[in-house]
Amino acid sequence: MQKKLITKLLVATILSTTISTGVAFAETHTEDIDKTNNKIVEEQQQTTINKEKQDILTIKGLSRYDIRHDNRPGKKGETRKSLWRTRLEPTINIDNGWKIKNRIDYEQNYKAKGDDKSHFYNRMLYLQGPAFGGTISLGKVDYADFANMDIAYGMIFDDYIKGIKYAYTDKDTKNIYTAMIGNFDSPYNDNVNGKMHYNGKQAYPENDAMHYVGLQAEMPISNKLMTGLAYHNIRSGELEDTQQILEVAGEYKLDNNFKLGGVYALSNLDANKYDLGNSAQEQAYIFQLNYKGAKRTIPNTYGLWVAYKNIGELATFLPTYTNSFTGEQGYELGARYIFAKNLMGEVSYFNGNDIENDKTKTRWFGRLEYRF
Repeated sequence: MQKKLITKLLVATILSTTISTGVAFAETHTEDIDKTNNKIVEEQQQTTINKEKQDILTIKGLSRYDIRHDNRPGKKGETRKSLWRTRLEPTINIDNGWKIKNRIDYEQNYKAKGDDKSHFYNRMLYLQGPAFGGTISLGKVDYADFANMDIAYGMIFDDYIKGIKYAYTDKDTKNIYTAMIGNFDSPYNDNVNGKMHYNGKQAYPENDAMHYVGLQAEMPISNKLMTGLAYHNIRSGELEDTQQILEVAGEYKLDNNFKLGGVYALSNLDANKYDLGNSAQEQAYIFQLNYKGAKRTIPNTYGLWVAYKNIGELATFLPTYTNSFTGEQGYELGARYIFAKNLMGEVSYFNGNDIENDKTKTRWFGRLEYRF
């Protein structure tokens, strides 16, 4: 009888201990899970808050050094450009896809004289957001012909316009349509377009704004072929005629390494009327072959190119090129190399002549650039 009682007491004690321990473990475990979950939630909330804070204002930019050395017959070769530029591009994200974009440049010009060595420039400042199924930009906007193409990019124009830009991408065809209207500063100076005259006067105003309307379409025909079509209309008080330029472009991917492209533009202005005397000034074109391509975020990648360019003064304004300019024609060889992530080096060589007087010239250009 006593043995049975003792046995029952032992079993009850074991059960009681097990149950109480299990409950305690369950309570402790549940408490730990709650704490862990709360911690995860807090971390997620903090991450979201931090992300929202980061997304309100984003800042990108670059720092680069450019050097250019020119050689002309009868003149000793000279360094015509030695320029350090630091650029900040802050973007304020407002809501529903709307944002304010800004570009600020500080330049140190080592070839300038006196107080003209350093400058701050507010290059662009505009409001951008979704509208009418596309994207609209209002303010001082960056604009270029065929901005989404590689070889054809910026042959006629790559600058800033005060006005309105609208871009629309067709979802089915992937065609990109862009329209621009506004004013831009005259491209006239002693070296660029300085020889374009009418009745003994410079054809472009030296300081006044010029009025611009641009329409363009970039059309992928296949995975290998990209085509483009553009129209440019320019007016000013001192330009005798409204300048109109038609432009066509095409780029074909031969394989994974080679891409061949060309772009051609024709102006309505007469070279004889504007004292240029050479019909080659009424048109602009380039043919270019690219090999591979430098990818800014991938070290040791590189790209090479060879091109022939005819940049007539009546068919171009502010080309994006760094080593061949308005009023020139000739060959260009170039290379880019990525030393480290976002650190790029570039070198190019131009051999050609002035279209107007056929004087030969050669030119070297170098660039070292870091993006952040």
